[in-house]
Amino acid sequence: MRQKNSKNVLKFDKRLAFISLSLLTILLIIFLTSFFRATPSYHELNGFTLGTYCRIVVSSKKNSKVLAEIIFNELDRVYKKYNPNDPASVVSRINGSTDWIDVDEETFVLLDVSIRFSKITNGAFDPALGNLIQLWGFDKIAEKIPNRIPTLDEINRALQRSGVDKVELDHQRRRIRLLNGAKLDLGGIAKGYALDRAYQVAKEVDKDCTGFVEAGGDIRILGPKFGSRPWVIGVRDPRKPDTAISYLYLTSGAVATSGDYERYFELNGIRYHHILNPKTGFPAKGAISVTVVADNAVTADALSTAGFVMGQDWEFVVLEFPKFGGSVLLVEENGTIRKSSTMVVYEQPK
Repeated sequence: MRQKNSKNVLKFDKRLAFISLSLLTILLIIFLTSFFRATPSYHELNGFTLGTYCRIVVSSKKNSKVLAEIIFNELDRVYKKYNPNDPASVVSRINGSTDWIDVDEETFVLLDVSIRFSKITNGAFDPALGNLIQLWGFDKIAEKIPNRIPTLDEINRALQRSGVDKVELDHQRRRIRLLNGAKLDLGGIAKGYALDRAYQVAKEVDKDCTGFVEAGGDIRILGPKFGSRPWVIGVRDPRKPDTAISYLYLTSGAVATSGDYERYFELNGIRYHHILNPKTGFPAKGAISVTVVADNAVTADALSTAGFVMGQDWEFVVLEFPKFGGSVLLVEENGTIRKSSTMVVYEQPK
């Protein structure tokens, strides 16, 4: 009887050991699977469009390389459609007419949004400064550096043919008419729109894709880094290109910067940049850099331009722009940094 009990105990111990070993194996597999789970890989595509260098960094379960190419093609489509220097663009067709011009829905919405930003910024953002921009030579500064300053008489005459008040929209028939020879230039908002379109087409292909799209320093986030971490974005010191004056931590949204260091020329030691004040016709004064963080790139782009124009009224910019959807970091001409209180949210590592 004692011998029989001994055999039963032995069988029980073997069964217990087998179960324990099985559980241990399962736990080990779970641990190894979790530990060595494949880190999402990012595909990077660099190219030139929107009048600047673009960088696309994207990770998708579908096909990251193909998705990056789709995004770039969309950026290029928007650029060609609204490039005022392209005779085949929609903007050139509108600028070349004194009569009503029928436009597609996409263009009409973009024009309507442009006028809305002009209204909320008291005209600081103005999509109808084409004549002034041409007079200064900023429309083709990449091909030829201007070698003279327009006369006051030339600027006053260009001002008479500029301004959002000379843009008429017909919401019933979806058409536009420019008055008194005014010309559109959507450079202050088209890049932001292109970045938002890049986001939209990326999400249509793969709603779970992550990464970002950058065009000339403006950035649209596609999704958190590796699905959970923020992308770290350095805000350039406007006078020290290799130095950052702040770092932003974004998992979504967009950031845009308007500065006097991108498209400019110097004569007699004076810098003349491309962001013109719609009231004076001269390059805006007061700020040398304005960075805006917003939920979308159109808002960030338009408000960074408007904020730069309103640089001398920096209190309004940092206090009121958050009500329009943008948090501001403004650098005055003397180097003083002004910030919206809401900017601190983006300056803290998450």
